[in-house]
Amino acid sequence: MPNIMESPFKAISILYRKSHIWLNNSCASYDLTAAQAAIILIVCDFKMLTQDEITKRLGIDKSVIAKTVAKMEKQGFLIRTTNKKDKRTYDISPTAKALEVYPFVKEQIDISFERMTQKMTDAEKEEFKRLLQLAAEVTISQEDF
Repeated sequence: MPNIMESPFKAISILYRKSHIWLNNSCASYDLTAAQAAIILIVCDFKMLTQDEITKRLGIDKSVIAKTVAKMEKQGFLIRTTNKKDKRTYDISPTAKALEVYPFVKEQIDISFERMTQKMTDAEKEEFKRLLQLAAEVTISQEDF
């Protein structure tokens, strides 16, 4: 039987699925999904982003971001306003409710990272984090084919 970790894509897929399961479970008490938690993280980090910037930074389809942002606005997590320079674009900013849940979401991300790296040394964890961030930055900068 072949080793499941032969392909880095299999490993990435497993990490993605498991981290989303963990985040979905931990954020359920705030009525948030993992995808919504990721949006809270990015919007709170930047204080204001356009929907297009969120789409690009998270690598998620525009229509999915639009639906998720609309739902989160109804839940009271986000404020969506028309961009002053481009009336076809929305600026997204966090509400007090989002800023309140933000530390909890960050903590849950840290817990998930610890779970997936528990067999690594501190130096390996830092290197793994650095390499993940580098791969994500390069991927975000590329156009889809």
